[in-house]
This record gives sequence, structure tokens and C-alpha cells, in this order.
Amino acid sequence: MISVQTILTKYWGYTSFKPMQEAIITSVLNGKDTVSLLPTGGGKSICFQVPALAMDGICIVVSPLVALMSDQVNALKDRGIKALKITGGISFNDLNTLLDNALYGNYKFLYLSPERLQQEIVQNYIRQMNVNLIAVDEAHCISQWGNDFRPAYKNITILRELHPLVPVIALTATATTEVLEDTISELKMELPAVFKDSFVRENLSYQVFKEDDKLYRTEQLLKTNKGSAIVYVRSRKGSIEISNQLNSLGISSTFYHGGVSAKEKAQKLDSWKRGAVSTMVATNAFGMGIDHPNVRFVIHLQIPESVESYFQEAGRAGRDGQFATAVLLFNEYDKIYVKKQFIESLPSTSDLKAIYRTLNNYFQIPYGEGEFTKHNFGFSDFCKIYSLNSMLAYNALNSLDRLGIIQLSQEFGRKSILQFLISSQKVLTYFGKDAATSVIGKTILRIYGGIFEMSTAVNLDLIATKTGQSIETIIGILRKMERDQVIEMKLQITDATLTFLVPREDDKTINVISREVEALNQKKKAQVNAVLRYLENTETCRSAQLVSYFGETTASACGVCSVCNSQHPSSSKKELQEIAKNILILLEADDLTSREISEKLTFAETNILKVLRLLMDAEKIKVNLKNQYYLY
Repeated sequence: MISVQTILTKYWGYTSFKPMQEAIITSVLNGKDTVSLLPTGGGKSICFQVPALAMDGICIVVSPLVALMSDQVNALKDRGIKALKITGGISFNDLNTLLDNALYGNYKFLYLSPERLQQEIVQNYIRQMNVNLIAVDEAHCISQWGNDFRPAYKNITILRELHPLVPVIALTATATTEVLEDTISELKMELPAVFKDSFVRENLSYQVFKEDDKLYRTEQLLKTNKGSAIVYVRSRKGSIEISNQLNSLGISSTFYHGGVSAKEKAQKLDSWKRGAVSTMVATNAFGMGIDHPNVRFVIHLQIPESVESYFQEAGRAGRDGQFATAVLLFNEYDKIYVKKQFIESLPSTSDLKAIYRTLNNYFQIPYGEGEFTKHNFGFSDFCKIYSLNSMLAYNALNSLDRLGIIQLSQEFGRKSILQFLISSQKVLTYFGKDAATSVIGKTILRIYGGIFEMSTAVNLDLIATKTGQSIETIIGILRKMERDQVIEMKLQITDATLTFLVPREDDKTINVISREVEALNQKKKAQVNAVLRYLENTETCRSAQLVSYFGETTASACGVCSVCNSQHPSSSKKELQEIAKNILILLEADDLTSREISEKLTFAETNILKVLRLLMDAEKIKVNLKNQYYLY
């Protein structure tokens, strides 16, 4: 067996492990079921990749997101390690080829989504493989109390049945004590070794501000940012609008949300990672698997739905160990809205019965039938036909999905993609040949600026409302325009795909899960209330508040968060050192006045002035006749 240190140096170029990594790896190599609970940026992937390379055979990695799988597989390939992934949307022949390669091609890693484990062909191939380790990434997804619970994660126990003697390693960055215990139980782990590192991030300053003009505060934070930044927003529309506003302010930005095509997502992510754009404005679709070390700011413009999601998203800042800032901006309306969205709109058992019954009627499912039938699903059309409260219906469908009654693809609001291929003058000439085409085409041009320059997401329902034409008529005209090579388009008629997982039994179906419904609702209320307490607690260190939520109650004050700075504005040694470092970097490039330095930095002006005096006293800087500071 090659030593783990040799593997680490050969493939990763590191001379030593991060805290706890070596102990976790040793546990795995000793054949023990192992739980790795490390904070974001703690190096979880090395904990299963290194021991898998040290042993004969292949490691099966169960991962929840395609982006997460793609990033890790590409990173392994770049290091000369044979790895492959099996995701959705591939043909049976391609699936068969990939599984053949995994079985006979001397691969070290096979990444799978949990849904793939339901397929008999996948199970049969894995049964024949020389599996050395089963790694469950984002393992909290298996717990019904976890923030990202996925019913398909229950399928992971199939791997235990296929290879009962192979150790399992469960990895996560966000798990409360309750979630951790449930995860161990659900994975059927036998006396696992649990490694739990401190969740404290000493290089990360958590800032919370009540702010009416959030865009101005964001501009002030980002205008001198030398690294990358993430700005989280609630909606897809908001991600586009904020990105455009930041670009107009001179802050290079792009947007990312669940409706963006896979190709565009890859392009946007690449341009952000390369530094071609500094700021990514995103919904929480920009989530797990986003591994970029040079993020200096993570800014939330709305209140997140849980401490778990906030901690994970904020934790994407400063993964390189350098000083970084996580900022949460809120106002009084945000507090009202988060309660309305996540508490007041929680579906009761009777709400679920009504929605479930309506859903079956919508698809004309006979009583006792419908199991595993798949349907295209237009969410907005569904709500409109039955005059449903969209927020309540959305939460009800998610609950039915979470509790295993239906399976729903998360594509609400996805829009068709459209771009004109000929000049505006030629388009107008083309429209002149047919009145219906002219009405629909000119309406599109009025609503969507820039559609000549780039592929644009268009809402067919909106076009139908504006023109008075049916969706079918609009689609027919668009397809004719595509045949005439006037436009290029990718048509998305439905919002989602819905699969019924159990036969229709109306009230009986929901009665079985009524206790779980109430438990989930109470859990969601507790999560929202925990976030609101975090916002309102201005007495306890922000970092200490966050880590205590995960059971770490002995953390001391960080000294750099907004609470610590307000209580001891002049005594934050860490922040003063960071200010000094930034001032010296600025002065290497140019001589500057104190005002110019303050404008270029995001720290409090009083602290900047204090550091300037300290640097003067230490004879590291001086002042010239123009009142500019320069390096001594």
C-alpha cells in the first residue's frame, strides 16, 4: 500500500494534511465506518479520495449535484487520476459503456447520483466491481431533518447490501446534532468513528446590517474588491436585475439561477473562476460543489431560509485561508416576507390532501392507479386553472416530493431560450409578410432588449397575455421562424416533470404521512425563527452564534464580526492587522491621502485612521507635502 503522505504530495502537491484529515483517512483505511463533519473549505474530498487511491479497487461516490460531480471528476482527471461520472440524460448504450469502463477500465472513482442506484443495470454492475470504499457526499441529504433532504438518498443503503463489508464514509459541512444522529441511523453505520472539527472560521468576518439601500452598500463593499464575490438573491428575476445594476456601476458581474442552461452555467462559472467577471449574482442554485478559493465577499441581499443554508453559502468566502467577509443585509420588510414565504405558507395536512387530490384530477389519474407515471407539468397553468395560492401550492408540492409521494423536477419558471439570427431591418421586412407573425415578433422585441445580441429567456405566458394569442399559436409561429432561420430557439413548454410514486388513494395517501407533515412544518418554523434570532441578536458574537447552532457552545468571540466591532470598535487586533496589510499593499502602487485610502478599503474609517497612526509610529509609512502617505 502506498503511503497516504506520498499520495497527497504526488497528486495534490501538499506536504502535510489539514487538521483531522489524516485521522479520518486512517479510520477509513482501518475499515471503519466514518463520519467527517468538517466546515466548508475543510478539505472533505481528500478524506475519501486519498484512502481510495491507497487501496486496490474503485470508490463509489454518491453525490447530489451534477455540478459537484463534474468539478470533482474534472479535478481528479487533471491530476492524472481515472474517474468518471454517471449523470442524467444519457442513453442506455452510453450508460452501459460507462459502467463497462468502471468495471474493466482500472478506474479509481465512480460518481453517481442517488437516483441512479434505483436502476437494476447499475446495481448489477456495482455488484461485480471491486469496491474499496463507499463515499456519501453531502450526507445530511439523507436525513429528513437535514436542510437539503432528498428522498432518493434512501437508496444509498442498496450499496451496503451489495457490498456489506466495504466501509462507508459520510461527509458533510452542515449538520446539527439531530441531523448527525439521523444520518448515521439512515446509512446503517455500525459504531462509526465521528470526526467533528470546529466550525469556527477565524479568517471570516460575519457582518449583519439593517439596510434600506442595499445596492449602495453592496457597491461600497465591492467597488475595490480585488478577488471574487458572490451576491445571493431570492429570485431568478432579481439575479438578472442586480447583475445588470452592478455592471452599470462598473462592477463586472454575471448571473446564475436554476433556469440557466447547462452550457450557459458552465460558461458563467468559468468566466467567474477565471476572473473575467468579479461578481456572481445568484440564487441558491449556485450551491454545493462551487469550489473557488479566491472569494473575498459573500453578500446576502435577502434573509436566507435557514441557518444551515446561510452558513454553507457564507462559508464559500475565504476558502484560501485569507481574510474574507460574509455580509447579510436586511430590512423590516424582509423579516415579514421570510415569515410569509416559509411559515405562513406552510401546507397543513388538509392543504396537502386538497393539492394532492387536485393534482390527480389535473392529470386524470384514476383511483388506485398512477404509480410511476410521468407527466409534463406547467406549474403556473396548474395554479391558474384551480385558482390556487402559488406560494402555498409550491410549498405543498415540495412537501409531497420530500415525503416520497411525488417526484418533481425543480425547474419552476424555466423559460424558452430565443435569439434572432438576422439583422433588425431584415426582421422587420420578414414581419411585414404576415400580420400574426408581426404582432408576436414585435411584442417579443419590445419586451426583451438585447435579443439580437445574445440568447434570451422568454416567457411564453407573458407573450400570450400581451398579444392575446394562445400558447399553441405562438409556438407554431416561433417554429416557423426557426425553420426560416430567423431565430434560434430552445423551447421549454412546461415548468417541470412530475412523477407519481404511489397509487392514487386521495386522503389515505396523505393520512399515512400526516405526522411527518406536522414534524416538517415545525422544523421549518424553527429554522426560520433561528435565522431571525441571529439577525436580532446584537449582543453575542456572530461567529459564536452560528457555531453554537451546530452544537459548538464553547467558541470565544471572533473579534472581527459586526457585533464584536460594535462592542469593541478599536480593539480588534485581527482587523487592525488586516487593515495594515491592505494599506501597505495600496501604498506599494501609489502615494495616497487618508481619504483615498478609506475610499479604496471597506473597513471603518476610524479604524483606518488608527492604523495609519500606528504605521507612522512604527516608521513604516510617512506623509509628504501633499498629505499623501507613502512607504518609508
